[in-house]
Amino acid sequence: MQRNIANTVIGLVAFMALLLGLLVHKVLSPTLLTREQLSENGLFVYDIPRRIADFQLTDQDGQPFTPAWFKGRWSLVYFGYTYCPDICPVTMATLRQFQQQLMKVDAAAAAQTQVAFISVDPQRDTPEKLKQYVRYFGADYTGATSDYINVFNLARQLNVAFGYQPQGSDGGYSVDHSGEVILINPEGHFHGFFKVPQDPGKMTLTFRSVLATWRTQIH
Repeated sequence: MQRNIANTVIGLVAFMALLLGLLVHKVLSPTLLTREQLSENGLFVYDIPRRIADFQLTDQDGQPFTPAWFKGRWSLVYFGYTYCPDICPVTMATLRQFQQQLMKVDAAAAAQTQVAFISVDPQRDTPEKLKQYVRYFGADYTGATSDYINVFNLARQLNVAFGYQPQGSDGGYSVDHSGEVILINPEGHFHGFFKVPQDPGKMTLTFRSVLATWRTQIH
C-alpha cells in the first residue's frame, strides 16, 4: 500500500514538473506574430529584405563605417543629429530601454543586436561630438556620418528623409528628419523598420518574433 502511494506521489510530482516546464517554456518562448500583427505593434517588415548598395561613412573613432558593420548581427539604425532637441534623445533612450528589456527576457537575442546612430548633420557632428553623444546612451553604440551626399545616398536606400531648416539670422539651422528606427538583418539587408512612436515593450515583442521566424528559415 505504501509503495503504491509513493509511486502515485512520484507520478503526480513528475506530472506537475512537466506542466510547470511547459508553462515556463511557453512564457519564455517568443510569440510568433503574423506580418499584420507585427505592423499593428509598430514593426513593418518587407516580404523580401532589400539589399543595400555599397557605402562608406566614418565612425566616431575615425574608422570606416561600411556594409561590413551590419554582417553577423541584427542592427538598429537611427538617423538624427546631436543638436536635435527632442525626438533624437527620446528615440535613443527608447533603444536603450528596449535593449534592457530584451536582455531580461532573452539575453541571447540581446547579444545579437547592435545600435548605430547616423548623423544627418556632418557639418556640426564631428567624430568627437558623435562619440560623446552615442556613448551617453550606450557604451557599445556606434555613431557615424560623412559628407552630405554619402549620408543622403544611404538614407535614401533606407527610406529616410531629411532636410535643413534655417533658424534666425545668424546662420543657424535645424534638421527635419524621419523618426523610424531601421532594422537590418545579419545578412546586411534592409529587413524593415520600427514605426513612430517606438515603444520598448512592443519592440521587444515584435523583434523576438522576427528572430524566431528567422531561425525557422534556412538561416
